[in-house]
Amino acid sequence: MHDHPDQITEAVAGETVFRIEGRFDQPAAIRLRQLVMAEETPRAVLDFSHVENLDDAALPFLTVILRLLRRQGRDVVMLGLRGHHVRVLQHFGVELTDGGSVELVAWGEESFQG
Repeated sequence: MHDHPDQITEAVAGETVFRIEGRFDQPAAIRLRQLVMAEETPRAVLDFSHVENLDDAALPFLTVILRLLRRQGRDVVMLGLRGHHVRVLQHFGVELTDGGSVELVAWGEESFQG
């Protein structure tokens, strides 16, 4: 039994698909960050459809990965997330379109001023 997910990487025509399987926790998020940052394709697809256990504590780390990728100008798509995780990510400023494309809500000091 694996303590951390198997992450399968597949690169096709300008995009890399990262299939995350098993458990996605903080160590798995750190490993995913290393993998996605090592790739330079313009589009990254993070497929969570085979994750058995997605730890809520890993979501802030996932948010950092998404922001780093978007800062590099890369498109990001997330697939297979459950509604609860999508709602938690929204609290971190991550919005998903119907197709799974990641949109980041700008965070700044003005967001906290009334």
